Amino acid sequence: IVANYAMATRRHMHQFGTTSEQLAEIAVAHRFHAGFNPNAMYRDPITVDDVVNSSMVADPLHKLDCCVVSDGGGAVIITTAERAKELATRPVYIHAAQVGQTHWNISQMPDFTRTAAADIAPRLFAEAGLKPSDIDTVQLYDSFTITALLLLEDLGFCKKGEGGSFVEGGTLRYDGRLPCNTDGGGLSSCHPGMRGLLLLIEAVRQIRGEAGQTQVTDANFALACGAGGYLSGMGALILGREAP
Repeated sequence: IVANYAMATRRHMHQFGTTSEQLAEIAVAHRFHAGFNPNAMYRDPITVDDVVNSSMVADPLHKLDCCVVSDGGGAVIITTAERAKELATRPVYIHAAQVGQTHWNISQMPDFTRTAAADIAPRLFAEAGLKPSDIDTVQLYDSFTITALLLLEDLGFCKKGEGGSFVEGGTLRYDGRLPCNTDGGGLSSCHPGMRGLLLLIEAVRQIRGEAGQTQVTDANFALACGAGGYLSGMGALILGREAP
């Protein structure tokens, strides 16, 4: 599996000049969040140097560019807005949901630097009546650092090829410009193989103001995006504090 993502990483580096140090910024930010999560698998802080000096798994991806392997699970309850009013817990509302797929095997991927998230993003934001700048936090599938970087670009939070510079300087921290994976993500918290549900759970916690020390200030809208296969299929939702 890692070799497939390594090819996408190498292509992005070749085409746009992305560096291992820039990818490492993603792992560092997610580990920073994991340090506040008592349920996270790895909580000790790491640096960019720690990531790029960790053992090579599939060039150019290092060990700390790769998600953990763990148990885990979660559950969500989906109901109507009317029914939700009767529940004890304040509801979080689905403003938009979209899915898309471009290929299955990595050899079929039309462009190693572009995922189906680029196809679904315009539909997703149009459905919600929002734009990327309206989103307060993102919870992205981070099977590898390159996965999160490609999703940031394809969902429109930065231009194609600019993901490396975008994630520098603490952008993804809970107190940064675009807080990402505030539970530690798959890179540090847990990755039971099907992590998409956990993205939704963390997005809901943020909207409800229940995210503890990594709570994003005034989190009104959260975007969660899962990735399946080998950067093959994408599913994304926008959740909001108020009913659409």
